[in-house]
Amino acid sequence: MKRTCIALLLVFALSTVRYGYAEESGKGSFWSAIDWKARLGLSIFQVEDSDTYGMMAGVKGEYLADNGIKLRMLFTATLDYDQDKLDSDHIPIWFKSYLKAEKTLWQPSGNTGVLGTLDFEHKMNTVSSIEQSADLMPGIKLDFETRVVELFAKFGAGLYYLEIDDDLPREYSDYPREDLTNGAFAWFQEYKAEVRLDKHLSLSGKYKNFRSFDSESLETREEIELDYHFTPATEFVLKAEKTHYNLDQFERSAGDNGLAVLPFDKDVHYLAYIEHDY
Repeated sequence: MKRTCIALLLVFALSTVRYGYAEESGKGSFWSAIDWKARLGLSIFQVEDSDTYGMMAGVKGEYLADNGIKLRMLFTATLDYDQDKLDSDHIPIWFKSYLKAEKTLWQPSGNTGVLGTLDFEHKMNTVSSIEQSADLMPGIKLDFETRVVELFAKFGAGLYYLEIDDDLPREYSDYPREDLTNGAFAWFQEYKAEVRLDKHLSLSGKYKNFRSFDSESLETREEIELDYHFTPATEFVLKAEKTHYNLDQFERSAGDNGLAVLPFDKDVHYLAYIEHDY
């Protein structure tokens, strides 16, 4: 049911943007009107004292429709060099993607605005035994932007889903499969600050937290990113992304032996990549 709702909402978002494009041009390809960027770089996925190295490639797109909806999308695949104790049966490729749409609802000045948003984010098959992580949430974004700084706060609610790999480390393998997923309605808060140090260099930080409606934290994400623009079309990015999961959200019908669903509840993903317009 939840996956059906996600699919329907994604179709609605894309259809709305396509309608905006049709109003603008009445001809041509929707996909050819998107500004595409290619991404290629190196990855380190860290879980406790275990580091997994890999190569990442991806594609990013941005599009502004005539009806004012801005669409951003990203898809990346990471090939791991997986010589790791975490999961000996891990297929060494994992995926991360998002689809985000936003539209200005009210703009009291040139620097500030209130936007309606719809965010879908998905991660699959990480080496840290996260089989799938997904969320689909409409929200409201409060934005302030100048030539030097951007600040925003975003709040919303919708569907949250987390699934643990059923091929767990041996001492945790008595968790039944039906206890390795949690899908729930939840709300989120997200904050970002970016400083543009000059025309080439910028530094940003982001914090995002998902919570159940009884105020239990489900997942927290923190990012720090340094961007250097060689040219308007090419940039070099250094990024660190830390994710902390609340494993108490998983119940265990097989009994209670004091073990959590995983022996670790956080991971850090380090990235260094080049992004180029094409």
